[in-house]
Amino acid sequence: MRTEHIAAVLLAAGTSSRFGEEDKLMATLRGKPMAAHVLETVASMAFAELVAVTRPIDEAPVIHRKLDRRGYSIIVNDRPQDGMSGSIVRAVRHVMPNRDVRGILICLADMPDVPQTHYNHICLAAEDIRSVVASTDGFSSSPPAFIGRKHFPELLALRGDQGARALLSHGLQIEAPAGILRDIDTPDDLATAG
Repeated sequence: MRTEHIAAVLLAAGTSSRFGEEDKLMATLRGKPMAAHVLETVASMAFAELVAVTRPIDEAPVIHRKLDRRGYSIIVNDRPQDGMSGSIVRAVRHVMPNRDVRGILICLADMPDVPQTHYNHICLAAEDIRSVVASTDGFSSSPPAFIGRKHFPELLALRGDQGARALLSHGLQIEAPAGILRDIDTPDDLATAG
């Protein structure tokens, strides 16, 4: 499916509890904030809409500015402790009224090494509004992932931090090049990613 029919959804509202006191999305990786790697890559593509779900502006002022400058619609998740599902529900509610959007591409702000080519592979593998296309490292399904509009009601019913894992496990699996699906959860992860 062409990216012009897809809303890119960047999930950036996590509490980063395993990272310590510092905001992990603003931690420096290869000369810029970690989240900047993802938001810039996604913004460089021709999506129907760019949507970011993040914490309130007083908790994350820098990322709000960066997202705004790149043209993202910013959705605030004021209950990040409810897990990834709360962010997905907010994003789906936001894009549902736009009937031109045939699905969403879920991207994680703490996965800085995913290249544009992999996002493209996921989108191109999606055939229609019934499609579910997940990334895989050969063992498990994960974002980045496309979820077609037909599954929006199922996404709206999500609860907890598992996100859409069950749905993704039944979708088409696109093998990712080694290492690109690594997410940064701890300072040690950041050190090895640098």
